[in-house]
Parts: sequence; structure tokens; C-alpha cells
Amino acid sequence: MKGLAAMKASARREEILKYLQAHQTGYTAELCRELDVSAMTIRRDFEVMAGQGLVTLIRGGAALNHGTSVVYSLKLRQTHLPLEKQRIAQRCADMVCEGNSVFIDCGSTAERIGEALRGKKNITVLTNSLDTAQVLSTAKGIKLIMVPGEFNEAIRGFTGLLTTDFIQRFRIDYIFLGANGIDASHGMTVPDYADAETKRVLIRQSRHVIVAADHAKLGSSYFEIVARLPEIEAIVTDSDADETIVQELRADGTEVILV
Repeated sequence: MKGLAAMKASARREEILKYLQAHQTGYTAELCRELDVSAMTIRRDFEVMAGQGLVTLIRGGAALNHGTSVVYSLKLRQTHLPLEKQRIAQRCADMVCEGNSVFIDCGSTAERIGEALRGKKNITVLTNSLDTAQVLSTAKGIKLIMVPGEFNEAIRGFTGLLTTDFIQRFRIDYIFLGANGIDASHGMTVPDYADAETKRVLIRQSRHVIVAADHAKLGSSYFEIVARLPEIEAIVTDSDADETIVQELRADGTEVILV
């Protein structure tokens, strides 16, 4: 791990994260030696990572956050597996036909679905994602409906009672959901209860329920159960997905599409 002093901060923090995943806790003095950087640099990295939800600051260092109720910042997730998410998004967009109504959920993969839909004509897109709404705000041929609610900074979108009440006014052809985790035992799960309730209402209002999740989400589970596998029509994921997990997901009749 030596020689990272001149590397970009993002690359250095990736190395710090790998260290924490192996040791759970990292101290500033240790990481100074490992990375050959100053204590000030390590402390600054820890502060950034704490803001992303990755670590909790402790005396002299930081401890890795983990557990079913932990959610990392969307900015961090947007940089993870970009090519895989792009392929997933394009496959989801290919399902949509002229005249369809579509709901795009919050999340880094869902935002890319919005980008992939920009070339579609005569479709209606509803979203509670601030970033997806921005992506589609100048798209020609798409009627964009921004779903209201209480802003949730972690997912950069709107959730809560106002959101669910508004959603129940519509019947939606395709919903594209983002998931923090999905496995055979628990189905689709997320860390945030308000996000989970919003997703549950969306599922009830939709004809086709599609989960868009890269392979890193498969086999994981989080605090709130959103939907069991029989409620999910299809999971679109990338071809690096673990074959055993894919077969477990398919066992209950859910289609798993590899791209």
C-alpha cells in the first residue's frame, strides 16, 4: 500500500476502506505508515468517509460501519460499478414502449435508467429522485412528473406520507426499483424505513415490478423488507453475479436477467 501519497484522494480512500474491511478499525498512526501520508491527510479522509456513512470516528482513528441499518451516501454509490450499472439501465430502458407510464426510484442505478430513457418518445415518467428528475428535465417527448414528499438526503429523493398519498393516484406500467440488498430468504431489502414504505406502495400501484441491482447487492439483506421474491417480476443485474445466488433467486419463479 506504500506510495499512495501522490494518488487521488478517491483512490487513497478506497485503500483505506479495504484496510478497514480487513481490520474493522483503523488508527491514524497505522494508516500513516501503511499509506506513507501525513496524519492530517488520514484525518481528513476519515472525516470525508464519516460523511459518506462509511465509518464512525473514534479516538485516534475510525471504525467501519456495517449492519442492516447502514446506508452509504448516494455520491459514493454513484461511483461504484459504473459500466455494470449502465448495462443494467439500458436493459431496463429497452422494456419500455411508447405510451407506457414508468416510475423511476431513487438510487445510482435508477438514475442511469433515467439517462437511458432520454431517447424514448411519448412516455410518462414519474420519479421521487431529485437526480433523475434533473436528468430528464430537458428530455423531449417525455412527460415528467416530480413526486413530492419529505426530502431524504441519504437517497437524494422524496419519501413519506405525502409521497405515498400522491403515488396512489396513479396506475403505473413499469416500476424500476433500486435495492440495497436482495436475497432468496428476505427478498428485496433497504436500510431506511421511509424509503421501504414508499417502495411498498409503488409496488401495489405497478403492473410490472423490476428491480435493477448490480451483482454486489445480490445475497445481501438490510433492515427493512420491501418485497418478497414472488412480488418481483424480474431482477436485472450484471453478468458478474454469483451463479449460486442467481439460481436461488430464480427458484421462486422470479426472472433474473443478466446483462
